[in-house]
Amino acid sequence: MKYDFIIIGAGPAGSIAAHKSATEGAKVALIDQDVFPRDKICGNGVSRRGLLILKRIGLENWSRQFLRPQVLRLKSPDGKILDGQADQRDSRCYGRLIPRKHLDEKLILTAIEAGAKLIEGTKVLAIELSSKSIHVFTEKYKLTSQLVILCDGSHATLTRQIGLANSLPELMAVRQYFTGDSGPKNRMEIHFEQSVLPYYCWLFPLEDGRINIGTANYTTKAIKGKVNLRETLINFTTDPTATQGRLIQAKPVGSIQGHPLRTQFGATLTHATRVLVAGDAAGLVNPLTGEGIASAMESGELAATHALHALKTGDFSDQALSVYSRDLETRYGADQRAARILRRGMSIPHLFTRAFHRLRQDRELALLIGYVIIGHKSPRLVLRPTTLLRLLT
Repeated sequence: MKYDFIIIGAGPAGSIAAHKSATEGAKVALIDQDVFPRDKICGNGVSRRGLLILKRIGLENWSRQFLRPQVLRLKSPDGKILDGQADQRDSRCYGRLIPRKHLDEKLILTAIEAGAKLIEGTKVLAIELSSKSIHVFTEKYKLTSQLVILCDGSHATLTRQIGLANSLPELMAVRQYFTGDSGPKNRMEIHFEQSVLPYYCWLFPLEDGRINIGTANYTTKAIKGKVNLRETLINFTTDPTATQGRLIQAKPVGSIQGHPLRTQFGATLTHATRVLVAGDAAGLVNPLTGEGIASAMESGELAATHALHALKTGDFSDQALSVYSRDLETRYGADQRAARILRRGMSIPHLFTRAFHRLRQDRELALLIGYVIIGHKSPRLVLRPTTLLRLLT
């Protein structure tokens, strides 16, 4: 089977890449080892940036059926509360909580409607480059194309196999669903617990009455036994004081599940001859918040743009495709580095406590931090000298 592009991984990055490529007339195969619909371990938050992409591909009305949080509650390690929301005169939607089971399936169907061919339920075993094409070997098929877009997620199995990445994902997250949430349906919560700083425990309600609760931390800490994410989540969800009684009536649905988060943008090579890498596999998960859906969709769209240009020019060389990596760096590099600097600061308890105290006194500053957390503002804004002065004095 011959295609212009083979896209490996049918998550948000892969499906958006497939949709754009097929819409522009390319012959596209979208491959995934799973059979859809399927759920994915995730916070389920789609930020305003992600919603803008859904709007561009005609899914704005579809997205409106899902919960739109209006209040973001932050809790400090010493129990202080900060509730924030946008100005009531601001009618913009800053995000929705869309379960990945629904989001991923809808994006795939949209790509199929545009002309992409979905090949699901078969694992890609190897990729082989030849002089005039690139071959993909699955458990069932051999496929050939001009270019491969790797969207193989934070595990990045194939990306690592061909030598474009060589490290484990930096973060690990665990999540569990509950029913019986007694809190406000429009309020999502982030609890900065001492045991997981600079990360947090989250409570994200869903439209169907369930609530998504999870936590995350460094993979190396989990491997070395310095943090037990499963134990942290159990302690958090069973301690009424930790959640201000929100979960007193709550009951778990299913087991605790874990998933890695690859945040090492810059450590992964995002292009090679006839290959582009997008989404979590490219290390585009936000190292400060763990959010990755918006950057996955954006990078999938960008990868498709560069793939289409290569198809038009007939140049699939490493040098020609390097422009894609430069565009990724321009878009994400400075923000990723700023997020890492902020993360280091948040790891220092007395600095975190001082900053949180200032946020409770300065609504404008608190709103900026809230926008950074939900991905609407750049973390670089927090590193401005005037902002740091307000935050730490």
